[in-house]
Amino acid sequence: MNLNLVPLERTVYVGDKLPVQVKFIFDEEEELYWSGIILITSPPCAKELQIARKEIFTKGNFEAGEYIRKKSITIKNNVVPTIEKRDLVYNIQLLLRKPNPINPDEHLIIKRKEKIEILPKKTAEQRSTSPLSFSISNLNVNVKKDVFKPGETIKINFSSKGLKELEVRLLQKANLVCHCEQYGKSCQQVDNLPPAIAGKARKKANTEEGYLLIKVPETAELTHNYLWEPSEKEFWGLKYGDYCEWSLLVIGRKDPEYGKEAIRFELPISITAKPIEERKIGVDLFSESKSGASSLFEGVSTQFQKKFNVLSTSLLSESGTDLKKYKIQIENISKKALEGATIKLSGLQEGLFETAPSITGFKKWEEGEVKDIIYETKQPITALVSVIEDNSQMIVRTQKPI
Repeated sequence: MNLNLVPLERTVYVGDKLPVQVKFIFDEEEELYWSGIILITSPPCAKELQIARKEIFTKGNFEAGEYIRKKSITIKNNVVPTIEKRDLVYNIQLLLRKPNPINPDEHLIIKRKEKIEILPKKTAEQRSTSPLSFSISNLNVNVKKDVFKPGETIKINFSSKGLKELEVRLLQKANLVCHCEQYGKSCQQVDNLPPAIAGKARKKANTEEGYLLIKVPETAELTHNYLWEPSEKEFWGLKYGDYCEWSLLVIGRKDPEYGKEAIRFELPISITAKPIEERKIGVDLFSESKSGASSLFEGVSTQFQKKFNVLSTSLLSESGTDLKKYKIQIENISKKALEGATIKLSGLQEGLFETAPSITGFKKWEEGEVKDIIYETKQPITALVSVIEDNSQMIVRTQKPI
């Protein structure tokens, strides 16, 4: 068996889809329990955290051969972007689960993974600016705005009485956020980091009135507060994120006659980037249209609707057990042989609900060839639903009453 995973893009924006191509080469007939692509990261206190997943193959049987599929996995809006400096990185993983011939109680799991980068949303957040002003103990400080860009110089105006020295520090507070069942809100694997000094200015003479200048580093990390939480109820309480906060720490040291205790206070500011133009990542085939229709690789392509003919659906047997067997006959009338074709079957209950699917894979489906597929279920069904797919990424969905 040979598995190959190729991300069609190595970078993706939060809120977009990441397109992936996978290739399965089976040297012999294979039974699979499940296969799909998973977006994973590794918090400090866990080996692996699953952020999103996309199924490729459900449970079923496959002939020896090559099966190529292109899928896309959605990077939801609450996913934390990649932050290399704090080891918050992502991999896209191809996972295949199959029976273990030595120990039937365990599954064989085969994995392939590739590193990807997740970028913040396509346009930088537009923050409104406000002036900053603070007065305490005869020290008055004001800044004309509270939002700055990397490389910009901050001008701090001041007036004071009774100070021998005035110092202003540019502080950055940044760290991971990790809440999990094992450690709760205080993850023992995340260090409690003190604020980092990214710049400072000091004035020892003429402290009555004037200004100080501090330059924001060109490489300053942008202000953010990212927090991912799973949508599944069984994982509630789990949180993973990262934050970066900036402030100006003002320190006024008094003349002896005005007291010994220094004046200290912080003024919160934000570091943001200019709005950026949307950079196209991926291909149009993986993006949703304005109407919300499925993409070519995700849903039904109407141009292939008449490529197959469902000849019959029938109930074979229901005697002796609760398990019912159904047979569907499907003819390939597409005027070409299909490579790496799969037929996924499920039953329709009361016209609303589908039963658990099973899949059958064929190395080649010749033109005019009829495939007989058996589907088993314990639930009563009124129709069989088939989803046909091949290596050319054709997807066709059919529904036929029994």
